Amino acid sequence: MKRTSLLSLATSSLMLAALVPSLSHATDGVVNFSGSISDVTCNINGQAPGENNITNVELGRISPSIFKAIGDASPFEKFALVLSGAQCANGTKVVVDFDQVGNVDVVTGNLKLIGAAPATGVQIQVFNDDVAAGTKVPLGQSEATPQVATVAANTATLKFKANYVATAATVGAGSGNSFVRYTLSYK
Repeated sequence: MKRTSLLSLATSSLMLAALVPSLSHATDGVVNFSGSISDVTCNINGQAPGENNITNVELGRISPSIFKAIGDASPFEKFALVLSGAQCANGTKVVVDFDQVGNVDVVTGNLKLIGAAPATGVQIQVFNDDVAAGTKVPLGQSEATPQVATVAANTATLKFKANYVATAATVGAGSGNSFVRYTLSYK
């Protein structure tokens, strides 16, 4: 009787194990960790760093008719991340790392437009520096030579420019909104 009970229990356990998926192969979610290890903290555009520090860039009202071919672009709009404050230590080098996920198109390296009715066939591209020869920031991948600013007099400025660029032969009207998160690294 004892042997039959043990055999029955063992058989039941094997059947149960076969029906229950292996926990080592199941994925039910992702936990993202972020932060930094730094003794430098600069304000950004006059505000403390964090999710509530938002820089708005107005790209203007652009007619779809200016985009006649893929690669055609609207005029650039300049913007900057001005770092300052007493804790912004002189001599510190600052590098920006734009988020590689979210509404980033990893194929084009641009920002996809978002919202209920976004324009079609167009994205937003971001360039380092605000001069004519600025280099495109390849959103969605690590930047080989990112812009670096050095803090002097407790201030540093990272300069950028952005515009709309056609990614399709035809651009349709709609909203032109997007966003990208970033992290500053201090060295």
